[in-house]
Amino acid sequence: IGKNGTVEIKLYEDKYSVIIDFIDDCIGINKSDFSKIFEPGFTTKQRGWGLGLTLVNRIISDYHKGRIYVKNSLKNVETTIRIELKKFDKKS
Repeated sequence: IGKNGTVEIKLYEDKYSVIIDFIDDCIGINKSDFSKIFEPGFTTKQRGWGLGLTLVNRIISDYHKGRIYVKNSLKNVETTIRIELKKFDKKS
């Protein structure tokens, strides 16, 4: 997000789930790339391997049975990445 960017984190919950929104004021994500950003090797940077969000996606989906996705992105305004996690009964 650069030196002057900001990230806001919002947390919501209902009876069945917990939702976490990560909202930044960065350059944005093209709509055509919304699903691609979670694929191994995808990057828009000159350096890096494009594995960070792939790993995050795997942890959330495989280990926590949740999901992560780009909720919305407006160029040079804001991008929201959402994580949805199911609540589990504490008795189980």
